Amino acid sequence: MTETALQTPRVTHGRILAVAIPAILANFSAVLPNLVDTALIGQTGDAVALGGISVGASLSTFVLWAFAFLRLGTAGFTAQAYGAEDGDEIKATLNRALALAWIFGFIILLLMVPLAFVAVPLFDSSEAVADLAARYFHYRLFSAPFDFTNYVIFGWLVGLQRMGRALGLQILLNGLNVLLCYLFVFQLHLGVDGAAMATALAQTFTAIVGLVVARHLLRIVPLSDEAGSLIDLDKLFVLVSVNFDIFLRTLAIMFVMVYFVGLGARMGDATLAANQVLFTLLATIAQSLDGFAQSAETLVGQAVGARDRGQLRAAIGGSLLWALLLALGLSVLLQQFGAGIVGLFTNDPAVIAHALPYLPWLIATPLVALWCYVLDGVFIGATRGREMRNGMVIAAFGAIVAQFFAIPLFGNHGLWGSLMLFFVLRALTLYLWYPRIPRALAH
Repeated sequence: MTETALQTPRVTHGRILAVAIPAILANFSAVLPNLVDTALIGQTGDAVALGGISVGASLSTFVLWAFAFLRLGTAGFTAQAYGAEDGDEIKATLNRALALAWIFGFIILLLMVPLAFVAVPLFDSSEAVADLAARYFHYRLFSAPFDFTNYVIFGWLVGLQRMGRALGLQILLNGLNVLLCYLFVFQLHLGVDGAAMATALAQTFTAIVGLVVARHLLRIVPLSDEAGSLIDLDKLFVLVSVNFDIFLRTLAIMFVMVYFVGLGARMGDATLAANQVLFTLLATIAQSLDGFAQSAETLVGQAVGARDRGQLRAAIGGSLLWALLLALGLSVLLQQFGAGIVGLFTNDPAVIAHALPYLPWLIATPLVALWCYVLDGVFIGATRGREMRNGMVIAAFGAIVAQFFAIPLFGNHGLWGSLMLFFVLRALTLYLWYPRIPRALAH
């Protein structure tokens, strides 16, 4: 999209990197808040506080990222409208998604206290950890409507391939979060409460700026004289239907991750804290690989909107190639410097000692997981929510069943092995269903 019209560029390696590299940097909006909270609390040397962050951050991430469909669905539908050069639908997609974001945000505000009351005890952690976790959860969720607004705006910008603006917003979010977290934790000594408040305030301010950015872009999107498409019940139903499938898919992902954190909590506070450091690094890996998932997402959506099978193949092949190269680099980096990286997140010798034996699993993660991330992007761009939902349910069921056998035999190694199986099953199911996408373009 230029400053005066819609123009959809061809898929090239340069175009893939132009979308993926800013997306990789921007994706840390999802992981950096927890990364900063964990690192700053970890440097206090308080294993109980680190455990509280682990449980509280896992729960708040579970609740907030259950609504990641607001980003994913918005990106897919916007990319297809962009490929079809339909300015009316680009604007309508944003409006519909923002309406859903605020409805869901206020529902979360109403439910956050009973959610904490029910969910925190499920981790079976110590009383001190549970208290800190509940407080973190409450403070963090006060910004839920603004978190969801950020999801929508980021997805909309990704769909339009306006990655520079998306990156700018995420730099604002992450920089403000670091500044406020340092102020609240180290200067005002607010501890876990301060870490949560800092992240919530950063999300709120960024959402306000994001709305201003979106309003500016809407001024240069060419529109027809007919406004009826902005309130189209059929398209609203399709949006809700696809988003609901993606919601169930995201819920399954987050359930597995929180469930596995809970399994670690039952192995003691030190193992819980060690797994939190490793899971935080795993989330960083995921967000890095997700940059190429997003290149697939927006470029596949563009190809589907234009009904161009050649561009579809180019988008998928290029995204997989670059994701593989990135995964190799991440694994080598973790192999060489993993122990030092773990030490950045805690100065507790017991936590470090518990984390290092499981570092090889983290080293393997990029090469195991890249396939499911890129295929996720392919199916999101094609708005094939049903297949994503079904594949995720199969993968979650397989991983949970596997841990019942693996953990009694191998302890925390069994937990990590079951998590690797989760990634493999996600990729396998989507690979088997992929031929449906090009077949649909032929009709």
